[in-house]
Amino acid sequence: MTDTSAPVPLEDPADYKRIVNRLRRLGGQVRGLQSMVASGKECEAVLTQIMAAKSALNQVGMHVIGHAMKRCLVDEQLADRDEVIDAAFSVFLRFRELTCANQQPLPPGADDPEQLLALLRRLENEIEGVETAIQGGGDCERALVELTAATGTLNTVGLAVVGHSMRGCLVDDGAQTREQIIDQAIGVFLRYSACVS
Repeated sequence: MTDTSAPVPLEDPADYKRIVNRLRRLGGQVRGLQSMVASGKECEAVLTQIMAAKSALNQVGMHVIGHAMKRCLVDEQLADRDEVIDAAFSVFLRFRELTCANQQPLPPGADDPEQLLALLRRLENEIEGVETAIQGGGDCERALVELTAATGTLNTVGLAVVGHSMRGCLVDDGAQTREQIIDQAIGVFLRYSACVS
């Protein structure tokens, strides 16, 4: 296995450029979310933007993982097709485990606009950390750790906004019985499941 802590020269600058462009677009989406939260935009618009950001983060994440596999996380000596597939799958599973392990409980008051803005600023810094980690060839391990942190932070933001929005605008005030409230809550979970996964 190659040393994962040292920068590795890029053989495909187009690959690097695609990742950086995606990271910068994602950073723009996060700044847009900050603006929406700060201005008190309606909850459905914020949730739609969170789902778009999560989709973008998942896509850029797969590109970063693929880059890391090619550059430094899959042994260069492997030539057998099945061995390469097994090694690549192992890296993917490791990233998924890191992402799941990074799930944090929702902090008290996380749905407060100031807390959300602080989380979104942290997310923006984590996205910049991924870019920094891959610049100049990149530190694969650090890029994946930063990516995992960003995923956990965005998940926390999504959960906080869904919880706040359920109380504020997504569960109808007309829902009075326990069953009606639960039915509407389930509808919210189904509609916005991408925000809370």
